[in-house]
Order: sequence, then structure tokens, then C-alpha cells
Amino acid sequence: MNDDEYSFLDSNVLIYTVSNDIVKKQRAIELLSQKNIVISTQIISESINVMYRKLNYDYSQIRRITDKFVEKTILYPITHNTIHRALNIAETYGYTYYDSQVIASALENDCTILYSEDMQHEQKIENRLKIVNPFVK
Repeated sequence: MNDDEYSFLDSNVLIYTVSNDIVKKQRAIELLSQKNIVISTQIISESINVMYRKLNYDYSQIRRITDKFVEKTILYPITHNTIHRALNIAETYGYTYYDSQVIASALENDCTILYSEDMQHEQKIENRLKIVNPFVK
């Protein structure tokens, strides 16, 4: 990745940074450590939900972890424009609304790669954003 290229991380990648899956954890930490990594407020919210409901973290642990996520990334807020763009993406590409909102956020931040385990690996969106499953060998 060039210094002027941006990548977006889906919440599943962030969650692997605190998981017990050693291989995926290592890869997720590598991605989070790169320059020009973007996440959205949606990604933080989804990560908090998983940490609380599935991983049984308490709020002080979650606060500390999410603070580290924000320190290491560029945090982008969801806007009204993001919502409209997400609706258009959902109609065009058939993704769920929430996945479309992730894609919309990545596009709005001029990201060239969206790292996600949950979307179609190597699909190009609007001929400029490539979805990459970072755990595919």
C-alpha cells in the first residue's frame, strides 16, 4: 500500500484483534498497524456490541480497547450522505444495508481496499474499491 492510499477495516477484522484465534489475530493486528487505516463510527458500534454480547467484556475493557482502535485509525462519522449512498449501494450490489453503509464509508474516504471477512472477496465496487478477505490464503 502506498502512503497516499487508504484502507477500510470492517468490524470483523477489529474483533479478531482481541480474539483467541492466533492466526487471524496476528493478521488483524498487522492490518490495524498500517498507515492510513479508516474505520467509521458504525464499525466502533458493531465492535462494542460483539465485545459486550459475545465476548463478555465489561464496559471498562471495551472503552480501553475502542480507544486503542480510534488512536490507530482515522475515524469517520456516518452522515446523512453516507446513509443515502448506502441505500444506493444496497440497491445496486445487493448487500445488506449495514454492509452497504460500510462500503459507502470506505468510498467516501477514498479507500482503495475494504478488508472484510463477510463480503465478496475481490469484488470491485464502483471500479475503485476492492473488497479483500484478509484471511484467505
